Amino acid sequence: KGFYGGTLLVGAHAGEKVEVAKTSVRDEMIAAGQAALYSEPEKTVISRTGDECVVALLDQWYLEYGEPEWRAQTSQCLGDMEVYHQETRRSFEAVLDWLHEWACSRSFGLGTKLPWDPQYVIESLSDSTIYMAYYTVAHLLQ
Repeated sequence: KGFYGGTLLVGAHAGEKVEVAKTSVRDEMIAAGQAALYSEPEKTVISRTGDECVVALLDQWYLEYGEPEWRAQTSQCLGDMEVYHQETRRSFEAVLDWLHEWACSRSFGLGTKLPWDPQYVIESLSDSTIYMAYYTVAHLLQ
């Protein structure tokens, strides 16, 4: 409840909702060398074969679906769409609510090299998104 309903009482962001201020405070602390980005799974991760996965923090590329302008355009497009069932619309809205960053690369395995950083391979669930975006502007980058 504190994250969604709480308000900061002290500091540069006093009076702001915790939910709103969190990103700014994080970015400021990282820029000042007071923090580092770190993520870990919320529970044990099990593979499709039933094996327990070991999760490691690695450098990789992310697609930033939480970017405000993109999110606003996507929400507008969704609002204008005709869907056969309202459950479909609710499912899309739910994904937009939780999807912020999506890892789109990995450092090993089979696959296509990331065009702008060939030490990485494109993660298979992201390749169609990256190809469509990259090849739209590739001629401008060469």
